[in-house]
Amino acid sequence: MKILKKGAAVLLSAVICATALSPLNVFAEEDTDSMDNTKNFGTTRDVVIDGSTANTKENMLYRGAGMVSANNSSRLLLDYKAENPDAYWEIMNYMFGSDGIEINHLKVEMGADINSSSGTEPSVKRTEDEKADVTRGAAYQLAADAKTINPDLTLDMLWWSEPKWISNAEDEYAARYKWYKETLDAAYETYGIKFDYVSAVQNERGADYEWIKYLSKNLKSEKDCPYDYSKIKIVGGEGVCSWGFADEMLYDEELMNAVDVVGSHYTSKSTEEAQKLANEYGKELWFSEACPPMSYSKGTYKYDATGSGLNDINGLLDIANRVITMYPQGKMNLYEYQPVVAAYYDGACYCQKQLITANDPWNGYYYLGNGFYMSLHFSQFVKKGWAFVDSASYADGVAGGDGHAIVDANYSYFTAADTSTGDYSTVLTNTTPNDITYNFTVSNLDKASSAVNVWETRGPDDGAFDENYFKHIDTVTPAENDGIYTYSVTIKPYSLVTLSTVEVEQKEYTSPAEEDNTVLSLPYSDDYEYAGYPDDYLSSRGGAPRYTTDEGGAFEVVNKDGNNVLMQKITPDIKAGEWGSTPNPTTNFGDDRWFNYSAQVDVSFEPSDKKEENYTGIGVRYTLPCAGESGYWFQLFEDGTWNLKRNKDVLINGKLENFDAAKSHTIKIEAFNTAVCTYVDGEKACDYVSSEESVLSAGRCALFSSYDNNCFDNLKVEAVDGYDTYVTRFDNTDDCFEYAGEWEHNTMCGFANLKRTLSTGKEGSSFTLNFNGTGFAISGATAKDAIISVEVDGKVVEDAYVVKGTGSRELSYNLMGLEDKAHTAKITVKSGEYAIDGMQASVVTKADETSAEKTETTKKKSAALPIAIGVGAAAVIGATAGIILRRHRTKHA
Repeated sequence: MKILKKGAAVLLSAVICATALSPLNVFAEEDTDSMDNTKNFGTTRDVVIDGSTANTKENMLYRGAGMVSANNSSRLLLDYKAENPDAYWEIMNYMFGSDGIEINHLKVEMGADINSSSGTEPSVKRTEDEKADVTRGAAYQLAADAKTINPDLTLDMLWWSEPKWISNAEDEYAARYKWYKETLDAAYETYGIKFDYVSAVQNERGADYEWIKYLSKNLKSEKDCPYDYSKIKIVGGEGVCSWGFADEMLYDEELMNAVDVVGSHYTSKSTEEAQKLANEYGKELWFSEACPPMSYSKGTYKYDATGSGLNDINGLLDIANRVITMYPQGKMNLYEYQPVVAAYYDGACYCQKQLITANDPWNGYYYLGNGFYMSLHFSQFVKKGWAFVDSASYADGVAGGDGHAIVDANYSYFTAADTSTGDYSTVLTNTTPNDITYNFTVSNLDKASSAVNVWETRGPDDGAFDENYFKHIDTVTPAENDGIYTYSVTIKPYSLVTLSTVEVEQKEYTSPAEEDNTVLSLPYSDDYEYAGYPDDYLSSRGGAPRYTTDEGGAFEVVNKDGNNVLMQKITPDIKAGEWGSTPNPTTNFGDDRWFNYSAQVDVSFEPSDKKEENYTGIGVRYTLPCAGESGYWFQLFEDGTWNLKRNKDVLINGKLENFDAAKSHTIKIEAFNTAVCTYVDGEKACDYVSSEESVLSAGRCALFSSYDNNCFDNLKVEAVDGYDTYVTRFDNTDDCFEYAGEWEHNTMCGFANLKRTLSTGKEGSSFTLNFNGTGFAISGATAKDAIISVEVDGKVVEDAYVVKGTGSRELSYNLMGLEDKAHTAKITVKSGEYAIDGMQASVVTKADETSAEKTETTKKKSAALPIAIGVGAAAVIGATAGIILRRHRTKHA
């Protein structure tokens, strides 16, 4: 083994994507037209598929798709499994089955009870002496179930942060190794699963090279283990757009011998040093954390520049380009989606980023996004173990946009072959406005003469947005000339195409109908006893309560004095160090279509030396888990002081006389339209009516705590009499919106916006809404002092309504009290700019039908409330992650 001397290679701790992603295509054929896409998009290209150039090195064979289960992203799958097992196994088969995405590699987070982006992943070992418990969280159970579908699935685990007992240990390496080993032991003991890999470095943080050597050495010599731990391979790297780890390996022979795989996040391009590891030393290179599409094609195809709904940065074609580019520019053989399934609630960091959405476990609804169909272009035609054909793998895109994206790609394709059968497949994108005709020459493959099936995904013609997703559109028979086979295929603009000798049956991939996505009806209650459930219901899920996802801390059901209660488990003495930023303990649950409702719970304080800091809380209209504190919520301290809060802001505060914190207390919050009421032990603490600040939109329930072992019991969520309980929610790009005038439609913005979309209209612009129900509200972060007029069913409701500014997903205009029927509303921007990300329409259900008695109650509660409710100055919650990536300006007649 030839190892470079230290200093011969420069260790790069971070390599930014923009400089790391220039084309590198050793075997690429020359373009028949100009490659200068600023002058002419090439319309013809010759590609030689020469089987003799298949890269059969074992470390470079195609491994397919991987999945990262981390950051709370799989949490609600536990509830799908318990409440709707048929839906659960459908989702699992779509992810891991041979007819679906066929995930071949699963990496799980070794949790530490801190928020590692979209939520917390629970620790399996919170103290050194605790027996590792892999039933906490969904990850290890997910791995076990996935292995029953795909027995060849390989498993890996990686840490974002580590338990405090490790970071405080005198011998940190020995403590961390104990964590790794006992987690491996427990996974096998509990579920019978064996890990094939362990990622040695901390996710997206600097590598400790001596620790990596320590871990590798100890695993290889481990004798006290249920299977041969010496065969577990070590993964290094895991930096963002960085391959500096590869440089270090080239001058450190011990590190070279210790590590089997080097991964990098969010870059399709690797460095020459990294590729040297693959070409000369037999190491694997992985795209070890990568994006799925983030686009909302159902609505946005009408507003992106291509009319496809697929072509924005972070959209389907961009992500397909990243998958394709990873081999010709990076010599990577595995693309790990983070995540595959969004089994956590909307509004968390990086939401609207998945192949499958599954956050309605009570009804079993799930949704196959456009990325799911994109992934089929790979999984159905290119199998694990196939060899990349170097002569027919090329990508000329470069990094751009948000730094992760592939832009300016004229030609993007890779070819892989089964060298034992001669089958081959080529996956291509066309992200240009022109047709591209590819002329293929095939040789040195047993199936060079075989018919080639053409499968296509593109935007709609005149039908549904997804009418052209994953369709078999043609079969081409090659022409033969002296043992050489040729054929041509024309690729339409803004499309993804797979050409393959593999025969795949055209089938319908279906998710439940939208009408099956029924609201979680109220009243809803949870006493945490779960009578009627299997005896092992709680023990099988680490004590996790039904339908909850944690954003900070850890909320688990425990038995206390013979009664089950929900306890917040994390205290300062065991709280792990931060990876990013964790809010104070918060868990949220339920349906974000709940609007006018109350929530109450019994709370018990764990005695504290700092009574003024020890608190419990309950909230409603929780929409932005990324903020931690979201919605209206009532905060009660151990010393009897209390706050009514709106997100992070205190609206009203007070103190209870003669408060006995040793007793259990019932706290309650009630929101109806613009009003909020709070109660302690049945006595009203305060009333509040929104006036200067915005009204918060419909949202879920939440429980809050300080970092104390506070307990909750007897949760009750109920409709407020006399008010419409639920809403239906629409994105600003949905068909119910019609725009006129000059609008800027951003179809790929930050996750704090509903569906990552935002439409902004200037003075004189207008839009109409068509909806059913008794009222409507417009949401979105909009600048203050815009003036709008509002007409409903042809009648002027507001002539000059002043919008005083709203935060993300907050209501800038809210109109109630309409007759329950179909309505048309028209909103005109009279001055300033008005931004909208969606609309919620109030709906009446049987449970909401008001009697004369309820109507009287309504009148009393809202006597002083206006029908139309505006907003006041309110800070936008957090900084919207990501850059505004596309602004497409259109004129509407």
